[in-house]
Amino acid sequence: MSEFDRAVADHRAGRIEAAADIYRGILDENPAHADAWHLLGLTLHQRGHNTSAVPAIHRALLLDPRVANYHNSLGLVLHRLVDYDGAVKALQTATALDGDDADAHNNLGMVYTDMRRFTDAENALRKSLGIRPENPGAVYNLGRVLVWQGDAEEAVGLLHKACAMDPRNPTYRNTLGVALAQIHEFGAAREAFETAISIDPAQVDAHVNLAHSLLLDSEYDRGWETHEWRLRRPEFARRMSVEPWRGEDISGQTILLWAEQGLGDAIQFIRYASLVADRGARVIVECPAALHDLFRTVRGVADVIAPGVAVPHDAHAALLSLPLLFGVRSSSDPYIPKPSPVLPESGGRLRVGLVWAGNPMHANDRNRSQSLASFAPLVSAKCIFHGLQAGAAASDSEPEGMLLLRLGDGFHSFADTAAALSALDLLISVDTSVAHLAGALAIPTWLILPSSPDWRWGRDGETTPWYPSMRLFRQLAAEPKQKVFERLAKSLAAL
Repeated sequence: MSEFDRAVADHRAGRIEAAADIYRGILDENPAHADAWHLLGLTLHQRGHNTSAVPAIHRALLLDPRVANYHNSLGLVLHRLVDYDGAVKALQTATALDGDDADAHNNLGMVYTDMRRFTDAENALRKSLGIRPENPGAVYNLGRVLVWQGDAEEAVGLLHKACAMDPRNPTYRNTLGVALAQIHEFGAAREAFETAISIDPAQVDAHVNLAHSLLLDSEYDRGWETHEWRLRRPEFARRMSVEPWRGEDISGQTILLWAEQGLGDAIQFIRYASLVADRGARVIVECPAALHDLFRTVRGVADVIAPGVAVPHDAHAALLSLPLLFGVRSSSDPYIPKPSPVLPESGGRLRVGLVWAGNPMHANDRNRSQSLASFAPLVSAKCIFHGLQAGAAASDSEPEGMLLLRLGDGFHSFADTAAALSALDLLISVDTSVAHLAGALAIPTWLILPSSPDWRWGRDGETTPWYPSMRLFRQLAAEPKQKVFERLAKSLAAL
């Protein structure tokens, strides 16, 4: 057996360090051994040394750029380094050199998925499965992409198949649960999450999804407790290296409350800052700059800082951990004070604010965001509409006959948004941060929800304990979205 064959045998047996040492020895003797450079790069990738893997694989490519597998491996490494454009280029080269390389098509599909290029991802994954239909990883990856695209019916079938092919894979079970929830198989979804946890008790995503399932069903005690699993994710490691506040006496001390997720989450749960201050603590809030002016007005907040700014404190807590300590807190009074309104006179017409799209990177954005054209049934001469939409969607064309004042691009912070909301008679919005702000200000709000809503809105009903001024308009299962707007138009006419 040659030295190279011995290295490959060690590599295949999982003896990565031993294989890497032999590859290096071969390269000391023969620096032009392309396969040794390539496989040395793979050993570095497999041990997490991706930055070092890139030059090793590049050396292989310089020696022989026609080998598809070298480009495939480079794509894997660049994907791990979050160089998506470089990964796509490498993997496209691999598939051009060898169109029958199922792994390269699968890897390209995974990169496209992380780029949110779901149509491209689906095409690549279907090509991979056309070459090798019984690859459980590619079956799973296609199912995952279809979940993102909202095609839950086909996704469920694929994910069941992936689970049958690899029944001990907790990630497959967890994603199956997400797909089942999208088709309203809530009991089966919870069972899938629990099965994933039984396979791997440390599966953080499955615990968090189980928590969302519990909270959706208003099982708050177990739901909030299980929700704490999210803090075991790597992005929170620095935070959780210091024990968080768990409700002990904090009078006379300084506590740092930090916003961990989206802007809407921060607005929803800043309500608890006042309750923490009532315990005798000095409260500092860490949150994105767009929220600073707004949160400075919340009772009990002594200071607001940007993420990453060091400030002395005695204890800390994530905002979404506070319901575990205080429960669901509801009040018909605003917990963010209303600023002075800033809009001109409406000529006696009803002032109605509109927000039609959320963050396009949100996992459920395809279902929750709408087009402005969808609001056509609401057009009325008795209303003057105010577009509070910001971002790319703000330029959507309004329906014919709609009198729309576009305000969103003029907002510099959520304090500006709050001033506009305070002058409205009604906000009609999809599930976004602006809707949370309107609820916090106790502004009458009609919230448009997809048939698979976020956990905080519950499964059914028109009201929510979080915001007494809010009315929920739900898309029913298997119902066209336009039916929701017809119900909104009927209710608006009744005003």
